[in-house]
Amino acid sequence: MRTASVVNGEPKGRTLGWVARRLLLYIGLAFASLTVFVLFFALTVRLGVTDKVNGWFKGGWIGFLAFTGLLFWVTVRQSRRRWRHWSFWLAIACLLTIHCLAFVAILRMYPDWRVIWFWPITVVEAGVFGGVLSWLFPERARRDEMK
Repeated sequence: MRTASVVNGEPKGRTLGWVARRLLLYIGLAFASLTVFVLFFALTVRLGVTDKVNGWFKGGWIGFLAFTGLLFWVTVRQSRRRWRHWSFWLAIACLLTIHCLAFVAILRMYPDWRVIWFWPITVVEAGVFGGVLSWLFPERARRDEMK
């Protein structure tokens, strides 16, 4: 016999209020991440920090390849329990395709893209990838709670 879990008279699960709060949280995190990136971007340009780093690497393409590999490795490594699902690999392929299309367009329009600028973007993208995968593939225990 299954009984509904009740805390303070409210059922557990995804209610409209919960979805609205979660959406506001994600929007706030996105704006905060964007603000940090803009500040990082502006400071590196203003202070000339990237000139020395870019002397080591010619062009943003090396950074693109390195950080794309890092993003893939971190995302897949954190999702080991999802490896057996073909839909997980399809989702990874779609996310990486979007990532690659965006950066190829950026690097073609702005060939002086600094290698160090990939760092904050990769951190944000890893969070977005993790959030999307958690949304698409919720934990089994959480699925049972929602029934």
